[in-house]
Amino acid sequence: PSATPGLKISPDATCGGKTGYTCLGSKFGNCCSQYGWCGTTTAYCGAGCQTKSGTC
Repeated sequence: PSATPGLKISPDATCGGKTGYTCLGSKFGNCCSQYGWCGTTTAYCGAGCQTKSGTC
């Protein structure tokens, strides 16, 4: 997957909100949780995840 236009791939597992980072293509996982962290489990990809900053 490629990064969303205007967003940079997260270098430190943070994402969404004001960070300007996306989880797509990051080594931490493609999902961005409601709390702004990249990951691969349901906690990151489930309810409340940020669709603009990763996969849901």
